[in-house]
Amino acid sequence: MATTSIADKLSKLEKKIAKREKTIADETKELDKDRAEYNKLYIMFLSDKYKLSGKELFSAIEREHDQLEKLREGEQSDDDADGTSSVTDDEDKQDDTAAKHSSFPHSYSGSN
Repeated sequence: MATTSIADKLSKLEKKIAKREKTIADETKELDKDRAEYNKLYIMFLSDKYKLSGKELFSAIEREHDQLEKLREGEQSDDDADGTSSVTDDEDKQDDTAAKHSSFPHSYSGSN
């Protein structure tokens, strides 16, 4: 009789596990969609804040990333980087983080 009881428990647990796995898969799909939407909105926010088209924003980020990589590799000193920065004088007066003082939500902490 104990064998039947264990078999029943195993069967119930298998069903419960399968149901949870499906729930996790569904939630993961929703999470991925939410992350994609969040990223699109954040890019739109940055584009609007700095008055750049999507392509211009991409180019600016790419230039800054290249400069950062050169600094990390020791190819430039800090003084060299300041002289070649793509940030204009007007933008220098602004905060260099996109949403530091904005009302844009900051609760998302995922990585992409």
